[in-house]
Amino acid sequence: MITKNTNILISGASIAGPTLAYWLKRYGFTPTVIERAPQLREGGYPIDVRHEAVQVAKLMGIWSRLQQEKTNIGEISFVNERHQRIFRVNLQPLRKAFDPSTVEITRGDLAKTLYDLTKDEVEYCFGDSIQALKQDEEGVDVTFERGGSRRFDLVVGADGLHSIVRTLVFGDEAQFERYFGYQVGVFTTDNYLGLDEASMQMYNVPGKGVGLRSTRGNQALVAYFLFKQPNKLRYDHHDVERQKQLLAEVFASEAWEVPRLLEKMQTAPDLYFDAVSQIRMETWSHGRAVLLGDAGYCPALLSGQGSSLAMMGAYILAGELKVALGDHQRAFPQYEQAFRPVVTKEQKKVGSGNFFVPGTGLGLWVRNHLGPLLMPPALVAAELWGGLLPMSNSRPSRLKDYDGNVLPTINTIQPGEPLQGGSKDEPTATA
Repeated sequence: MITKNTNILISGASIAGPTLAYWLKRYGFTPTVIERAPQLREGGYPIDVRHEAVQVAKLMGIWSRLQQEKTNIGEISFVNERHQRIFRVNLQPLRKAFDPSTVEITRGDLAKTLYDLTKDEVEYCFGDSIQALKQDEEGVDVTFERGGSRRFDLVVGADGLHSIVRTLVFGDEAQFERYFGYQVGVFTTDNYLGLDEASMQMYNVPGKGVGLRSTRGNQALVAYFLFKQPNKLRYDHHDVERQKQLLAEVFASEAWEVPRLLEKMQTAPDLYFDAVSQIRMETWSHGRAVLLGDAGYCPALLSGQGSSLAMMGAYILAGELKVALGDHQRAFPQYEQAFRPVVTKEQKKVGSGNFFVPGTGLGLWVRNHLGPLLMPPALVAAELWGGLLPMSNSRPSRLKDYDGNVLPTINTIQPGEPLQGGSKDEPTATA
């Protein structure tokens, strides 16, 4: 049988886009990826590859590389303006008990891994973006910002929280955004403090928090700024200089390492500055256009689930297109039916950021003084939970295997164990 709609444009070259491109290419489609940035975005905050995204990474043959490049945070130390530690949180028992298969890696390293896997077989167009879309019964005419147009069979918006595809197809993002009342800024600089990668330092004043941790073999420092912002800030999401100005204004009067960090931010090449928000939509597709990852169902930065949902969603979307032989009228609803329950569940889990950013002086005092008393029993409970219920993560996968095999349960995925599919650097094996 002949597969139709094989010529597919993907907007966005972060996590979801390249993952989808890999699977589409594997299934006989011809994906093209367009990215507004002039080159692959490096750096960025650490993200988690967890749950079924681990299975997707293994099927793609990149799991061993992710393990090699993973970060190794073991504790968070809360400090005062004199660098004196108030108390610390040991993360190892929590990870062991509740997320034993998770790998934490910087967003840029994951994006580069996915790009390296696909760049020789997939067309990437950097430094350009979609300006207009016009659908008809046979395809989509796409006009680009840098000029010119091309025709595609399908268009996928994998272009993040502020998706241009979503805006062009569904309208203004305000109708889909659920704002959580926080603004975040992240950038990398040199590790001038000589911090160890295993520990993160966190400094707070009411309503604001600044975190520091090293990465890249302790050569670089990732700085996190999180602050409460009841009324959402309005600014151009592509105006980096304005974003730096806003962040500097909010933290201008703070102590600790903040003044020096704000100075270093001015020359940082990779500032990420955005609202902490979710995207909730009644449908992820319209005609020949479909949304993927944060563009359709951003779970919010506080969830730690964005990259995992992006990889899982890409795998499912490509798989349903394969099963439907490219018939988007069948594949898009099946993608949504299969994945929406997962997204809904993960979006509901997102809590507040009050632990990391207490909003009042009293809240900060309670955390700093009661935290050291309450945390040890909680960690002991976590260790007991992990020891007594080692199979707590054992459950059937929420993914189909579109190659016709049976995926193992989550807990059977062990480090270094390849699954079907493999790649150039990992041999194909039977799960």
